[in-house]
Amino acid sequence: MTYRSESSWGACFVLGGLLLGGCGNEVPAESEPPPLVAQEQKELAYDPGPGWNLAWQDDFTGSALNSANWNVLTSNYDPVTGNCNFGTGELEYPRAQNVTVSGGKLILTAERTNDAPNDSRCTGYGPRSFYSGRIHTKGKVERTYGKLVASIKVPSGYGMWPAFWTLGANISSVGWPAAGEIDILEWHSNEPSWMKVATHWGEGARDWGSGANRGYSLADAFHVYELEWTADRMVFRLDNQVRANADFVHAAQAFRQNHYILLNLALGGNWYGNTPAANVDLPSGQRKTMEVEWVRWYQAGSTPGGTLTNPGFESDMSGWATWSPNGTEAADFSETHNGGHSGSYHLTHWNNAAPFEVWTYQTVSGLASGNYRVRAWVRKGGTFDLSRIQAKTCGACAPVFTELGTYGAWTLVETPVISVTGGYLELGFHSRATTANGANFVHMDDVQLVKL
Repeated sequence: MTYRSESSWGACFVLGGLLLGGCGNEVPAESEPPPLVAQEQKELAYDPGPGWNLAWQDDFTGSALNSANWNVLTSNYDPVTGNCNFGTGELEYPRAQNVTVSGGKLILTAERTNDAPNDSRCTGYGPRSFYSGRIHTKGKVERTYGKLVASIKVPSGYGMWPAFWTLGANISSVGWPAAGEIDILEWHSNEPSWMKVATHWGEGARDWGSGANRGYSLADAFHVYELEWTADRMVFRLDNQVRANADFVHAAQAFRQNHYILLNLALGGNWYGNTPAANVDLPSGQRKTMEVEWVRWYQAGSTPGGTLTNPGFESDMSGWATWSPNGTEAADFSETHNGGHSGSYHLTHWNNAAPFEVWTYQTVSGLASGNYRVRAWVRKGGTFDLSRIQAKTCGACAPVFTELGTYGAWTLVETPVISVTGGYLELGFHSRATTANGANFVHMDDVQLVKL
């Protein structure tokens, strides 16, 4: 959605008169759509199927947006991508007042304005004609692969452009489209029964598009929009039943890295042929809303082996113990460092002033006998005498461990298999540096105990 250049959608995708990938080889709908009565308003159930674990979710409970998950845009200038009007000529000015949480739903509200708002960095683009809402998870929730799913109600009317999509987490450094973009839902009033899907990537702005047709308008009722994403394929589904006309088969590095989530209600823009604001179906004094019941990110994997306390360090060091043979426990702490892997905080082992050794661990009891692994996301630099993710079945037992390498980006690391027979496990991170070095750091987040 960052830079839209589509001229046609549906079973095929056309860009500049060229027929691109995704055309032909249509995938049949997985089952017949349910009758219209299925649009009765209630929270929509969703089952990811066997082999999927819920890795992250936001159900929009309470009365405010969870700031550990989301950033709220308050301008028509996007500081992450560095563009005005989002590269698409949209007519809205996002602001915090138009992003609310109520009744178990996120509500993005659009309304016409005569205030003529405009960011000073966008003076050459003219004032905006609408207020609306736009949020994203950059620096807070960034993941690779899995099933990314949301229950969303989009508003009807000409000029409405609601979207549920992702961008590559490295966009600030490499730009668009090199970072990659995945559009899971876009809606256009000219084809109201269609969920439009697309991808954009590469230095030459390569594009692919397809869609799923529900057979009746998607607007003004909740529907489930799903992306199933692997290292070489993407499958898009609507209401867990209707599959997009084509799958996206790829080998692009842009789609083999972390992405972050965006939700926004745009108005007008180049997808509507840059229509004047007067043509948008939103009279003064009226409001239209995009509502979201929940967003969930599932990962493929084995059954979770045990419940850990504070696995993402969002509650400081609650649930974690620290041991050191030389009184250097202070090298173990929870901090904010450009955001965690999927939140604001994570564990760090670091000391710029003195050598240190620290073992940060959590104990788990009552485990079923069997084989386990410990997994965690890690970033690391510098030189250590040892730096490990490890697990052991008693305090004095020899651990199984994986030595941590140098990781410039968040990387999923796991221990070797460990056999648990007595129901008890200690797991965590052990680091030692015998010389002070300001370049040394280990950042750790999102720990999992997985039963094989």
